[in-house]
Amino acid sequence: MSKDDLVIDGVRLKSRLIMGTAMYPNTSVLNKALIASETEIITLAIRRINLASKEGFLNQIEKKYKLLPNTAGCYTKKEAILTAELARETLETNWIKLELINDEEMLLPDPIELYECCRDLISKKFKIFVYCSDDPVLCKRLEDLGCEVIMPLISPIGSGLGIRNEHNLEIIRKMCSGKIFVDAGIGKPSDAAKVMELGFDGVLLNSSVARSLDPETMANAMKLAVISGRKGYLSGLIEKKKNAMGSTTFKGKISNF
Repeated sequence: MSKDDLVIDGVRLKSRLIMGTAMYPNTSVLNKALIASETEIITLAIRRINLASKEGFLNQIEKKYKLLPNTAGCYTKKEAILTAELARETLETNWIKLELINDEEMLLPDPIELYECCRDLISKKFKIFVYCSDDPVLCKRLEDLGCEVIMPLISPIGSGLGIRNEHNLEIIRKMCSGKIFVDAGIGKPSDAAKVMELGFDGVLLNSSVARSLDPETMANAMKLAVISGRKGYLSGLIEKKKNAMGSTTFKGKISNF
């Protein structure tokens, strides 16, 4: 047990990295990547896997991971609620990563449907990890509503563009006192490290590992980036200054020869 362990819904976690499970070439590559990442939570799309098959996805991965089902592919509140209820019934978990998107091109969250859906799911005793835009006011509203983890994007899903609005992320961290993870937009390890340096509680990623040339090595790199960024944040980053600030003092300087 570490003083900096992450606790979500009473579950104590050493890793601050949540791994997605889509787009891998096969389950062997996926399993190697998960091991290399040292993640403890994996997310899976309920609408895209066969939960009944004995040879299905869940029987091809190790049982040690905490499952975070998600509602990927849902465009309406009704679809998302039905998917969440199916996930709870089949996987026996109240955790749900809520994705409720507005369009097929940019896959951006629909803030209106999302808020209303969160309210309904919370009344049904779900613990919601909510994928949302990087709007500070929306993030705060969702936190006040009772969402377990707020998960703003930093750029569109799968784009790999990294942080596009660092200022908004800083505001979100300042306004929200609960758990905040970044979800969507991570392209490289330095993106993950930067997010953690801003004080976020963790990172959820998928494409940057699954679509890399070497998912196992990239997963390990992401693990190290999250750890590095977290340590940097806890250590206290120096204040940025416009002018130079030399490391050598000129006090007592010997005159030029």
